[in-house]
Amino acid sequence: MASVGPGQTRKKVRDRLLVAMVRLQGTAGVNRVDMTNQFSSERRMMVRILNRVTTLTFTLCLFSLSASAAEKVLYVTHEPGRYHKYTPQLATFKNVIAKKAGWEVTVMTGDYDGVIAQLRKPNFAKGFDVIVYNYCFAGSEDLDACANVIKQTRELGVPALLIHCSMHSWWQSYKSGVKGAIGNGYQGEAKATPEMVGKWRKDHGSEPFPAYGDFTGVASHRHGPKLPIILHKVGKHPATKDLKEGYATPKTELYNNAYVLDGVVPIIEGVQGKAKAIVMWTCPQGKSRVMGLTLGHGAVGDGPDEWETPEFQGLVTNGVNYLIKHPKP
Repeated sequence: MASVGPGQTRKKVRDRLLVAMVRLQGTAGVNRVDMTNQFSSERRMMVRILNRVTTLTFTLCLFSLSASAAEKVLYVTHEPGRYHKYTPQLATFKNVIAKKAGWEVTVMTGDYDGVIAQLRKPNFAKGFDVIVYNYCFAGSEDLDACANVIKQTRELGVPALLIHCSMHSWWQSYKSGVKGAIGNGYQGEAKATPEMVGKWRKDHGSEPFPAYGDFTGVASHRHGPKLPIILHKVGKHPATKDLKEGYATPKTELYNNAYVLDGVVPIIEGVQGKAKAIVMWTCPQGKSRVMGLTLGHGAVGDGPDEWETPEFQGLVTNGVNYLIKHPKP
């Protein structure tokens, strides 16, 4: 019998250990190979250590993958809010809706002017899977903030869900002016004030004027009384998979449809008395898309709060998940 030197013995042990590691990695600690008949007690100890290390490594990898796979949501609001109770709505979104959905939430908040300033920062939505806007900037004349909000979706490619008064923002860019004021070949229906257009041209030259109603897809500038709205599904959409047809909301506001872009896809139509309007929709915007949801005013008097109902929470959850899965138009 040929003699086996120390170097060859070490090589054999090393080779066997490598084989064991490969087998252990392949089975991920589920069907581990029992090597007890092939190794001495010292070597069995090494195998047990390898088993534990492999299992721990596999577990840590799964944990890391799970953590990194959490969808990153940027929630934008301002507090406390004048017409809406944004602080409890934020709590519901973060502690109920997002927690149940498993999203990783970052909140942009502050007072009215503070959030406007934050919205001017370039690429503030970079790295997020979706933005949820829940603010009310109807009287704001800060077109730099308005334009930058639009850029996050049109140019950066981050889809956005706009809730309730997020539709009633930067009114002077599309509601309060005159048709044709935007000029420069603009073919839309936004009615901006000449003063606002003039200031924009002075500061930004030929850059497209940020008509906010063209960004939301369905422009709105008024609402009805605080009464229940009957919801009717328009076709089949993942956002409404948990909504019962004909569901009546708590008391809330029906936003009007001042004008609707051609690319809008209605998801829900609301009826309040004789008034009728699209209350949920999608609209392509450059590299991505927006989803509008005009429900969500909040508690009215001593009645139930829309934000606390499973129906409203379901629309937000399924709407956000749809945008994450379908960010491109």
